[in-house]
Amino acid sequence: MSPEQERALGLLMARTQRADAAACDLLLKELQVVVRRFARRRVGDVPWLEDVVQETLIAVHRGRHSWNPARPFVPWLYAVAQSRLIDVIRRERRVAAREVSHENALAAAYKHSVEASVQAASEIRTAMASLTPPQRRVVELLKLEERSIQDVAAALGLSEGNVRVIAHRAMTRLRRVVGRP
Repeated sequence: MSPEQERALGLLMARTQRADAAACDLLLKELQVVVRRFARRRVGDVPWLEDVVQETLIAVHRGRHSWNPARPFVPWLYAVAQSRLIDVIRRERRVAAREVSHENALAAAYKHSVEASVQAASEIRTAMASLTPPQRRVVELLKLEERSIQDVAAALGLSEGNVRVIAHRAMTRLRRVVGRP
């Protein structure tokens, strides 16, 4: 930055301190370019570069009363920008440490889902093995093949009431074996 540009920014800041709204708007527009260049030189083209720019502009605006017009403006600006840059870097590191990428989250959910399915299938096989042959057949027809009580009774040569009793006892036993009330 040339000495003339530094002086011009200092004059704009001095006018901003005296509540010149036009000078404030012009200063903030000029500072966007300066701060963006400053941050990009230090961290490259990162997705959060504009966060640094915006937070620096807000800090300059809020802290404008703390700049001494007898001192150079640009070193004060760079100190503010450096501070905001460090804050944003720290925030991004904290966020990155806690976030999980979509691919990793989906893979973990799928793995958990598959493991849960395998576990459930094993529990069902164990529970079904604990049933008597008539109970197992009634459960298979009612629950797995989704047939009606009338169809099951006709297929097994039993009364509908008998199918209901066998189904009830089978389901009670399955709940007990699986460990659910």
